[in-house]
Amino acid sequence: MTRIRRRSAVALASIAGASVLLLAACTQDASSIDGTESAAPGATSESPAAEPAVDGVDAKQYASSDPATETYGFVTPSGKWLCAIIPAKQLAGCASHPTAGPLGVPGTPQIASPNGGPPAEADLIAIEAGKEPNFQNWNQALFPGNANVLPYDTTLAVDGFSCNVQFSGVSCREDATNKGFTVSTNGYKFEFTPLPMSVPSASPPPIAPTAAPLPQQARGSNQCGPITYPETGKPATVVIVKGTLRCDEAHTMLTKYFTGRDKSEPVYSFDGWECRLAGDPESAEIGYTINCTDDNGNSVVAQP
Repeated sequence: MTRIRRRSAVALASIAGASVLLLAACTQDASSIDGTESAAPGATSESPAAEPAVDGVDAKQYASSDPATETYGFVTPSGKWLCAIIPAKQLAGCASHPTAGPLGVPGTPQIASPNGGPPAEADLIAIEAGKEPNFQNWNQALFPGNANVLPYDTTLAVDGFSCNVQFSGVSCREDATNKGFTVSTNGYKFEFTPLPMSVPSASPPPIAPTAAPLPQQARGSNQCGPITYPETGKPATVVIVKGTLRCDEAHTMLTKYFTGRDKSEPVYSFDGWECRLAGDPESAEIGYTINCTDDNGNSVVAQP
């Protein structure tokens, strides 16, 4: 379970019903840094009409099993992000996964710690009803239990909030205002990134959600150890998104992919596997994503 520390009561004092979602009987306090507010010339007080959700999933598959909380959460296919929509808090946010700690995203601000302690890097990026997107620090679980994986190019929409996952990152918004955020390992922006209305990301067809952790994984994670891109020398996060594959088998398969694939082709098939490439394999700064599936229903992702 990802745990994140929450530090000042000021940022969430106006959220209706926040006290009903206390987890582990801990006192909620948080600090936050909001996005910059701006108004276009001639703007009115009316909220902009939000675009409808694209490729929506059944929200029930992402609901917490804890009857005391109304929380909907998911893990991204890369295993990097845990996100949740919490109706009682009127909030949608994302935190690092699977370990608790700072977001680890370039540009994430430092937020003052309680009791006069030194500032600490924010561990949550969020959008709250009627507010600007912001960074926060929490001291409670964002989502109780193990969340299902939300496939690429799909949207989870619950109670006025929407989140989607693309190869470029994960995005959440308040539907009424269309205010939100997009975050990835390469950075963040306080803008919602909608899914394309007709053309999906360069990825295989979406797979059905699968519960994390998988049986062969430890500590409630479907994330395996890292592997290194030969072209860039940078590490990639390896995640078994679906199936019963072991981590050592996933690493062996990816090693064969690196050594045998035709670098001029975005799709490479071998030993019953088909691997697709997204991004720029020559870029050491951006990296690239590999999505592999086999005939037995296994799915493995390696992503920067």
